[in-house]
Amino acid sequence: MIQAIHLLDDFAFGGVTRAITVFGHDSLTKFGRSKVEVVGDEMLAKRYDAHLIVTHFPPSWSRLPFLASLRARNPKARIVHVEHTYTKGFMQERVGSPRRFQMLLRLAYALYDEVICVSRAQRTWLADTMGIPGTKLRVIHPWCGRETLSLIPDLAPLHNRPLRLLAYGRFAEEKGFVPLIEAVSYFNADEVELQLVGSGPALDEMRKAAEGHANIHFRGRIDDPAAFLGDCDAVIVPSRYEAFGLVATEARMAGRPILVADVDGLPEQVGAAGLARSMRTPLEIAGAIDALIESSLCEMGQAGRREVAGLKNQILGSWQSLYSRAKSHRRDANTRFDVRELPNR
Repeated sequence: MIQAIHLLDDFAFGGVTRAITVFGHDSLTKFGRSKVEVVGDEMLAKRYDAHLIVTHFPPSWSRLPFLASLRARNPKARIVHVEHTYTKGFMQERVGSPRRFQMLLRLAYALYDEVICVSRAQRTWLADTMGIPGTKLRVIHPWCGRETLSLIPDLAPLHNRPLRLLAYGRFAEEKGFVPLIEAVSYFNADEVELQLVGSGPALDEMRKAAEGHANIHFRGRIDDPAAFLGDCDAVIVPSRYEAFGLVATEARMAGRPILVADVDGLPEQVGAAGLARSMRTPLEIAGAIDALIESSLCEMGQAGRREVAGLKNQILGSWQSLYSRAKSHRRDANTRFDVRELPNR
């Protein structure tokens, strides 16, 4: 049985903290014991008695000494990174110097045995645009683990009632919730209602944008999606960038159509389960909502459930394979990281 250490730096409400629950699943605990540790601002990593070390925080220039020491102090461990954050959309929205950012990723990823991408779009971007060796990249979709979502009854037809939209997760600028609220304000209360579940730094701005609109409702933070997904007709994800979007997976499990922004890993979840549209402005979001209203919502919800049915076994199987690679992985105890492995500028 292998020993696995998972390193995080943020336990905020969101997809990353939900995704790591996969390591407590019975099909993985029989292969390995997992422990989660919080990483602060320390420059040097610990020595771990572990076969596998997995980092779940994004690389940064200030983190490079920590990552280098993690490699040097744990020469026998297989060290893997799960890239929950960085995407093509992130680079376009947040990065002022793409070449410097590219060098950061090349330096950081050179310290790992594998980099786990959470979507195919992310892998394509890292390989084709950022120059990360494809042999180092693998795709494992994030884990939901919310089996009770499959028990939520199928969607009922609208029958002359408003479309009940739901958006949930961390209230942050990049999630696009403020323009979503502005878009919903264009509709009458008998056309569209919006429920917002979650918390985060954008809450005050969101409340201000929703003032005077009776069809926009804040429900606070609710950690179990089964408590509210049955109350909506569709889930909308208008993110500016999104590596995968676990919210869309949970919606499909619950049999609810999805309306997602056409960025990063979101469109590859749609299939017949909904629509992917440009949603960079309130007018674009309103147009996407109009298109959704005209769609066959019940059929989309059922299609989503069918399409996500095999995802659980696929994800668990991929992690089982990684555990097997970690078990067979053996480094010479005298081996140290060779600086010649680092990419040239």
